[in-house]
Parts: sequence; C-alpha cells; structure tokens
Amino acid sequence: MFLHGWGGDQNSFSNIMPYLQRTHRCLSISMPTVPSDVWQLEDYALMVEKFLDDARVEQCHIIAHSFGARVAVLLVNRNPQRFKKLVLTGAAGIRKKLSLYRRFRIWLHKRGIWKSLGSPDYQNLSRIGKLTFQNIVNRDLSRDITKISHPTLLVFGKRDKSTPVWMGKRWARLSPNAKLLIYKNSGHFAYLDEPSRFLVDTTNSLS
Repeated sequence: MFLHGWGGDQNSFSNIMPYLQRTHRCLSISMPTVPSDVWQLEDYALMVEKFLDDARVEQCHIIAHSFGARVAVLLVNRNPQRFKKLVLTGAAGIRKKLSLYRRFRIWLHKRGIWKSLGSPDYQNLSRIGKLTFQNIVNRDLSRDITKISHPTLLVFGKRDKSTPVWMGKRWARLSPNAKLLIYKNSGHFAYLDEPSRFLVDTTNSLS
C-alpha cells in the first residue's frame, strides 16, 4: 500500500510502482489536501482502512512518504495485525522544537500583526485546508512511534530540509525494529532523487 506525501496523489510513486508490481500487488490512494470538512489524522486513517476493506486486503506492507508516514503510524497502531513491514521515506510525525523567533512570529500572526505566516502553498489553501493542515503538522507522534514493533526501513535524505536527518535518527531510536538509511545525494524526495537505490533497498526490506 502506497501512501503519498502532503499535496501528492495516487501517482506519486509511479516511478517505482511498475517494478514492484512484478512481485507484489500494489495499491495507492489519493488523500485530499482539502477535504469536505476539517479533518484530523484519524480521518485519513479511516479513509485508507475503508479503501483496503473495499479492495479486500487482509494484510499488506506500507510504503509511505512524509505525511503518508503519519497516516501509517496511526494505521499500524489501530490494527497492527493488518500490516507486515513498513518503508517510510522523509517520514514526518516528529514535531520540530520551535525557536524563540518562530514562537514570536506565531504570536504576532494570531494577533493579526503578521499576516504572511507559512509557505505560499499554505497561504493559498482554503480555510478548511489550512485548519486540516494545522491539525496534521501540530501533532507530534513520538509516543505512537514507540508502539510500532513492525520491521521498518527509514530512508532519509541528507539534504532534506522538510524532515531533516535528525528526525530519522530520533525515529530510529523510538521504534524498536527500525533501520535507518541516509541517502547523501537526496532531499525530501529520496524515491525520486535516487530511485534505483530506493527500489533496491525497498525490495530487500520487503522480501
């Protein structure tokens, strides 16, 4: 089961999926950036669970990127028997500690003094999209990660600024059966930056 990053869709892993389809049944889903109402992370997990139910999938692996890793954490904790192994790249879910400057900007923003807080993509979201995004990124999953006993391959890019390597190292310490690989020539999208290596590592991990 492929779970894309924030703003991606079911085609996000199209560069490696055809190769994995030779040996695995591969499924992917598009998770909305702007749902019909304000969503929590649980809503995305429920969406994936229903998708798997409809596809009559009793047990599967998960390959997830960034935001998709957040959803994966909830899925395996909600129903651990349904999932075998995890491959998580650029995995989000561990919240950064806010600097004093960042906290001050947030304080100004809440009081209407600093209007432009967040990336241009965030600013262009609707109200529902912004609230959903805030629900996702403001949630730290560190405690949930400690409950994951599934064999987990973590792939982080050394040049990744969205989910830096320190997050991967912390994730590996929290999860008892996690193995961390750091791709020196990759950024946040390791499966696109070094697809051949990612495919080999993924295939070996899932075998």
